Amino acid sequence: MNYGQLQEKQLLEVVTNLCRFIMPEVINPRGTFYDKHSELATETKYLGIREWDNKKHWASSSSVRN
Repeated sequence: MNYGQLQEKQLLEVVTNLCRFIMPEVINPRGTFYDKHSELATETKYLGIREWDNKKHWASSSSVRN
């Protein structure tokens, strides 16, 4: 039982670390790995995601519309 729980905790730590990297470095337009030609950068429906740190876009980031 403990073995499975330990693996789940480790997996969640990996996911947390990935999010801590992806949000500021890949999704943020000022990030090192942001691709200004990608769909994320060019489509207005992703404005709330790429501007996640801008409070005026928080409401639009609650869901991505197709």
